[in-house]
Amino acid sequence: MYTKNMLIYKSLADSGTSKDTQLRALKLIKVVLEDGGRGIFNFAYKTMRGRWTKLNHVLSLSKRFKLQEIRPVFCNYSRTVRGASPAFAWLKCAKEEDSNCHKVLHHEANILGREGRSFDAEDRYVRLSLVKSADDFNLLLNCLKELVSMEEQNQTTRSS
Repeated sequence: MYTKNMLIYKSLADSGTSKDTQLRALKLIKVVLEDGGRGIFNFAYKTMRGRWTKLNHVLSLSKRFKLQEIRPVFCNYSRTVRGASPAFAWLKCAKEEDSNCHKVLHHEANILGREGRSFDAEDRYVRLSLVKSADDFNLLLNCLKELVSMEEQNQTTRSS
């Protein structure tokens, strides 16, 4: 069934696509399917889990920004209980004066996310995509680290 669907897809998708590109795609598909496709899913899980863990660590140091809590759940595919590995993170600006979290992140850290209102949520929330290149994710993480670091410096200055 899978092979039949793939052939139908390939016949529909290859009009206008060079033979070289088709051969490269076929090679990639063969490599992915060598182990029944498990390798690509394990890679994706490890990558996204690692990103979530790093993001969680950075934001756990902040009193200004909160990340939604996602508990481990049973995964039907891997047949194990797995920790969170979401594609998107919902960030909340916890301070009363930060009523528009999108603006706060954009103006203070040059971080672009999707406004909460785009998803029928409050403007106090921003959705950040974790599905991006490693360089882009690391840039996001560094911007958040700076923002949290500035928060810590401001708290130290106020208490002095």
